[in-house]
Amino acid sequence: MNKKTIVAVGGGEIGRTKILPDGTTYQTEIETTLIDKFIIEASGKKNPKMLFIGTASNDKTTYLDIITTHFKNRLGCASVEPLNLVGTNISYEEIKRKIFSADIIYVGGGDTTSMLKIWKELDVDKLLYEAYNQGIVLSGISAGAVCWFEYYDNSDDIDNIEQLDIVSGLSFVKGFAVPHYNCLTPDEKQKINEKLKDKNINGWSIDDCVAIVFQDDELKIISCRPDRTVTQIP
Repeated sequence: MNKKTIVAVGGGEIGRTKILPDGTTYQTEIETTLIDKFIIEASGKKNPKMLFIGTASNDKTTYLDIITTHFKNRLGCASVEPLNLVGTNISYEEIKRKIFSADIIYVGGGDTTSMLKIWKELDVDKLLYEAYNQGIVLSGISAGAVCWFEYYDNSDDIDNIEQLDIVSGLSFVKGFAVPHYNCLTPDEKQKINEKLKDKNINGWSIDDCVAIVFQDDELKIISCRPDRTVTQIP
């Protein structure tokens, strides 16, 4: 059986098409290939099957298209199948079938709190924990990275940094995690550190283009840029 694996990616682009204010479009860089190749290798298969969970972004088809292009067309996954949970009547049996048919589960970014609420209502969290213990690779970016930890912050849900708080995640791995750390202001970083100290919680700051990897009892950092890293906080 494969090692129990979680790959938490702080952020990064994989070739999205963005629209500028003047209406012109451009394609973003592909920044996380080193990490994404590791995710595939961790499955133990040359052409693994990936399940994409886009709950945090309301199961947008455009997000699925980007993931499919990157992981299937560029990196050789045999398939990228979505698990759509928002506004559907999908059965528990179908959710279970999809999860346990996958070699890799990749969770997209967006609203972490909303995503976890839906997962818990449908028992997706319990099925993912079973998948984790069976050696199916769990991975994700931004919201899809921090959800696996004991704690994350609620910055996606608030407009004022003074309302910042530390909230509970899935607890598949210990501690707190914050993504996009290199993009935060000094005030935002200070506020997070203060909250963690108040609650006596240790955690990890994950920059864009970097992943923290947990495999059984081992921990490793994969960085796609020499100026980006993961650090322990506070």
